Amino acid sequence: MAVSYPHSIRISGIGGQGNVLMGIILADALVSKRYWVVQTQSHGAQVRGGLSYCDVLFCKEPIDYPEASSFDVIYSMHQFALNMHAILLKTNGILIVDNSYIDRIPKEAFRATKKIIIQPVTKIVEEKLGSSLPANMAGLGMIAKAANLLQSDELKKAMKKYIKPKYHELNEKAIDLGFSLIERSYVLKEERHDFVGRGFE
Repeated sequence: MAVSYPHSIRISGIGGQGNVLMGIILADALVSKRYWVVQTQSHGAQVRGGLSYCDVLFCKEPIDYPEASSFDVIYSMHQFALNMHAILLKTNGILIVDNSYIDRIPKEAFRATKKIIIQPVTKIVEEKLGSSLPANMAGLGMIAKAANLLQSDELKKAMKKYIKPKYHELNEKAIDLGFSLIERSYVLKEERHDFVGRGFE
């Protein structure tokens, strides 16, 4: 009998960017799709400005161990976070970068995958929606579409459980904007490759 291993997503940035809320909403939406889900988070000593990240593991079967040492998808919103976590991307994984606050992609990322999506998400959200605050929801939309995980309506339903009603419309627009920034979706595969070459997309 084949063993199912959980898929893993890390959302990383600095305190104040809303990455932990992203993970909570993503986990909630995946539970609604009948996945087993583990969501964990880590904050630096600083409430704002310190390293902050959130991990979401999900599987169709119960998850035996609640931590991951490498990730199918990494979404990064700050240079410090990207420098720390790029090395944890699985071979042939998906790296999504909000380069509003990022100048350089570490070479480890290019060695691991060709699936690197770079967009100035925060700047686009501020320009299109008049505020940078819902940039995290745009990022959530990007993750959902890039990894072919959820539809926008499924994310919106989960989002409304954690955000005040007066902000629902703004965050719904941000989720839709995030979906629009992704040109191609990928399927998270069970098999693993140890080198960039055959099996890469």
